[in-house]
Amino acid sequence: MLLACGGTDKITSRSSSNKNTRKSSFPPKKKERVAKVDTVQWTEIKTDTKSMNSDLSSNYGNSNRKDHYNIVMLIPLESAEYNNSGKGNERMINYYAGAKMALDILDSEGANLTMTTIDIGNGGTISTKLREAQSAGADVIIGPYKKDDLKKAAEFAKKEEITLVSPWISSSKTTNDNPYFVQLKPSLLDHYQKMVEHVSQNYEVGEVVLLGQEGNKTDKNRAKYIQKLARSYYMSKERTPIAEYFIPLDSLKESRMLFYDYLALEKGEDPKTKVFLIPNMNSKDESFIYGAIRRLTAERGQNNVIVYGMPIVLDSEKLTFDNYNGTSARVVTSSFVDKKDKTVAQFKSKYYDTYGALPTKEAYEGYDMMLYIGRAMVKHGSGFQFNMNQDSKGLLQSTIALFPKYKSEDENIVTGNKIDYFANKNVDVIYFKDNRFQRK
Repeated sequence: MLLACGGTDKITSRSSSNKNTRKSSFPPKKKERVAKVDTVQWTEIKTDTKSMNSDLSSNYGNSNRKDHYNIVMLIPLESAEYNNSGKGNERMINYYAGAKMALDILDSEGANLTMTTIDIGNGGTISTKLREAQSAGADVIIGPYKKDDLKKAAEFAKKEEITLVSPWISSSKTTNDNPYFVQLKPSLLDHYQKMVEHVSQNYEVGEVVLLGQEGNKTDKNRAKYIQKLARSYYMSKERTPIAEYFIPLDSLKESRMLFYDYLALEKGEDPKTKVFLIPNMNSKDESFIYGAIRRLTAERGQNNVIVYGMPIVLDSEKLTFDNYNGTSARVVTSSFVDKKDKTVAQFKSKYYDTYGALPTKEAYEGYDMMLYIGRAMVKHGSGFQFNMNQDSKGLLQSTIALFPKYKSEDENIVTGNKIDYFANKNVDVIYFKDNRFQRK
């Protein structure tokens, strides 16, 4: 919890059983006015969208619109359990700081909201924290952070019919038959789908090559899923419509031309376009990703080489501008902050004026989450997920598009099948152009 106190932010427990106080890494320069924020911390407690909207309303009732809403955020702020190398705690503080700035915007728009913050990192069970959230009159609960806690919270929300928003975890196994669970982080499968969809809209199937690591079971299984998508998007009957190249890791260090079969030109042959997909996302695969892109940069010759990668390509400290330029890099991602955007620049300036520090990735995420949830509640009620026309205008690093998820993607909403949960499926493709990544 952030409290302006003597020019220094503090996270303070109000429980007599916990007197510890921890100073955050950035002091705010002034006490800010927030949209009725009740910053309390507890330790011992408690696609046709019109027809889709109509069907959701008839099956699940109205979305509980009223004049005032209570938002309860379950966020780890104090616990060392979340504080990896001293940074975990700061990540959550920045997330919370971004959310507070969104509340300022909502306040200026006339929103009547109260936010209660419950620190889930300073002791007490998740069941106790959830009961306290309910006692606070929660219309919407945000969090918690840990997977096991989230599963328990989802069951609680289902039983009590309280909307639970999960901003940090993406999993299809958290809950089922639960229309009160909202997952804001798109899944890996959503990223793969966007990658193949975008490629199929811009390139012939014969121009595309899927890369992976030789002998890696995860890469093999991932390839099967991507080929399934390719069969659908390219309307192909081939088992593997996209060419596959599983690279021996040792060969990335060899001097021989690694991509000869795809990039070599016959005498008099015109340069060609080749698109390479690198769907690896795990940090343990970074050396493979870097090695493949580095070799493609060196071996492309006069060819037009294009690489599609996951967010790790954007975040890598190993890749250089030459690598991005040489492979016309494109990244499939659900969140991206364009630092040259005027709205982003304004947020950055205001954040610095308020906290005396530059906003981190988590600050942008917290801002977008709270601004979206707050506006959706004001417009549609605490059951905002049942309305498919939520507005993502004004968000800094993402667009949110919620859709119901079913056990089978083939099931139709009109059939009355039960909703497993709601999920944000929006994923974008950003381009490296003019020496920076940007939306096209």
